[in-house]
Amino acid sequence: MKNLRVQLLLSHLLPVALMVIVMAGGIYNFFRLSHAIDLILRNNYRSVIAAQNMKESLERQDSAATFYLAGQETKARSQYQQNWPKFQSAYNLEAHNITEPGEQQMANAIGRLFPVYRKDIEKLLYASPAMRSQAARSYYFSVLEPLFLRIKSHAQDVLNVNQSAILNADTRARHQAERASRNSILVTVGAFAVALVMVYWTLRASLTPLRSLAMQAEEIGRGHLNQRIALYRSDEIGTLADTFNKMSERLLEARRLGEERLHRAERMSDAALQSLYDPVLVTDSEGRIVYMNPAAEMLFGSNEQAVGGRVAQVIHEPMIAQSVANALTDGGKEPSRDEEYLTLTEGERSSTYRLRATPMHDNEGNLLGSVAVLDDITRLRELDRMKTEFISVASHELRTPVTSLLLSVQLLQEGAAGSLSEDQKQVVLAQSEDLKRLEKLMRDLLDVTRLEAGVAPPVLTSVPPSALVEAALQTVAGPAESAGVRLLAETTQSLPNVEADSGQIVRVLVNLLTNAIRHTPRGGKVTVSLNVHENLIDFGVEDTGSGIPQEYLARIFEPFVQVPGATRGGAGLGLSIAQGIVLGHGGKIAVTSNRNGSSFHFSLKISSKEDLNANDSRG
Repeated sequence: MKNLRVQLLLSHLLPVALMVIVMAGGIYNFFRLSHAIDLILRNNYRSVIAAQNMKESLERQDSAATFYLAGQETKARSQYQQNWPKFQSAYNLEAHNITEPGEQQMANAIGRLFPVYRKDIEKLLYASPAMRSQAARSYYFSVLEPLFLRIKSHAQDVLNVNQSAILNADTRARHQAERASRNSILVTVGAFAVALVMVYWTLRASLTPLRSLAMQAEEIGRGHLNQRIALYRSDEIGTLADTFNKMSERLLEARRLGEERLHRAERMSDAALQSLYDPVLVTDSEGRIVYMNPAAEMLFGSNEQAVGGRVAQVIHEPMIAQSVANALTDGGKEPSRDEEYLTLTEGERSSTYRLRATPMHDNEGNLLGSVAVLDDITRLRELDRMKTEFISVASHELRTPVTSLLLSVQLLQEGAAGSLSEDQKQVVLAQSEDLKRLEKLMRDLLDVTRLEAGVAPPVLTSVPPSALVEAALQTVAGPAESAGVRLLAETTQSLPNVEADSGQIVRVLVNLLTNAIRHTPRGGKVTVSLNVHENLIDFGVEDTGSGIPQEYLARIFEPFVQVPGATRGGAGLGLSIAQGIVLGHGGKIAVTSNRNGSSFHFSLKISSKEDLNANDSRG
């Protein structure tokens, strides 16, 4: 177990050790160069600065003597007093920083001559009485200038000696750096070569068995689970080979169990479809039948003859073929949620089915096919018919006593049975309001049942849409004025006529306008609009009320649906009746709503007479 670990440890430690050696050599050379540079800066550079300062201050003292000869005695003495201390300071620095051979003699000469020069120059500058001009010139050129030149020469010698020493030290440092660079390159190349040899040896010792292990693993990955890796090693690679062998054995066992579960699931799925009461039709992504359960075989023939054929060829029912095609449209990316109702005959028995076709996808979202299920709703349709008949009969029978009660209440209000007290009048008034609401509910229930049963089809005529809007607006003008709501009409007289039952469509508009007025606060407005879209006229009713909650928009046209806290009166049948009337005209009705109000729209077909007139005018 330790072999591979030791190999890897050695292969990593040796390059690290070589890197440490290279870095140590570089650091050593760096310190050597740093020491050499420090010597140059500490020794010779100070002497160079001192020599330059001595020359500069000496030249300024000589300039002071020339200023004196020019008659500027004050300036000459000031300049002399400023510069002789600078010279003395520079000389003291040089005297204590002797580094080169012969430099001491030069410094001693300067130290011996400068006091003499200082004494002589002060004799000129501070003579009392002052020297005559001619005598002063003669004294300068014969005494001061020769002494100035000697001292300056010695200072220049000090400067030259130290500059030469700096250049020599720089040359030595450069040679030393070059030698250090060559040595570092040689050591680095050697270390790199040794590291390559170690890496190659380690890779060969480790990767050769791993390569064999990977080849066997690929075979296992292809499904050849009977493969076993024969690698007899006691290190970690050997352990890995044993683990692979155990893994392949477990995978082989897992495959066997998975196949058993898959077969069991297939058998259960087949049994479930076989025993399903509703007909089921399964197709592939091309619309070809791949399976029909026994309930479907009883309607469309045997499964053996149908498999492989297209739905339209096997099943002579266009609605089923179209529903399957819709489910497969655009790759089935948008699952079909459409529900269709159709009646099929099986022997002497007719049944009503609700058809639903949905696409099938795999885990990656690829379209596999579709499943069409026909729910037998014959019993539900019968119950719905009985419910409609009961509501119709009950509503019709209740209208007579309700009408009689209304008449009795009116007689009581008119005093036919004697005068009434104020309390009695209030009771009779409440009875009258309740009876009116009950009578309206009876009429609405009768209308709903007639629309559902189809016994009150619209009588279509060619009608101007603006006339329908005007009639509805006149009907609701009074309630709108009482509620403080403005009515606006966005219409034009040039719109084509529509095919409509005037009474029914005016009722739809009145219903929508009444609801809008109810739910619009005082000072708001309700707008009726007319627009042309292709061969349809769009009727719109928009209000500035509080809107309809989003969770109720999908159910707002269902019977008896009321928005909590929003409606004031009514049984929730008005919108359901309006939808039934619009659908009976072959149109559609929809609603949108937000916090700023609601908008209802329904469409009607343009009259065919308008189309004929348009064609005649074009001809």
